[in-house]
Amino acid sequence: MITEEVIKEIYKNYDKPPKHREELNIPYYIELLRPHHDLQADDMEIVVGNVDEFNPFRRFLIRSLNAILEFDKNVAFVFHDHILFFSKSDDNLNVNFKPDPDDGFFSRLFRKK
Repeated sequence: MITEEVIKEIYKNYDKPPKHREELNIPYYIELLRPHHDLQADDMEIVVGNVDEFNPFRRFLIRSLNAILEFDKNVAFVFHDHILFFSKSDDNLNVNFKPDPDDGFFSRLFRKK
């Protein structure tokens, strides 16, 4: 199960892209997800074919991908500020956004310098 603690550890441990693209093992994960997700990769980007054309998560650059992690029910595509969780059992795609370290607008407004 993927808890908030696990997600925090993912952001902490995978904050930079790998030195070599081969470390991501993209072809393996595309084949693993193929029964439920229409993923296509080229040299520059990955396209999720089974989401709407105007969805901001339909395509993403491989160079911005920090890691790909396999869990029991999901595969996580980790980026600097969000994680895409692809279900291995159906066509669900969930997104987790990295929490802003700031407390928000009022903390910036009333911050003591």
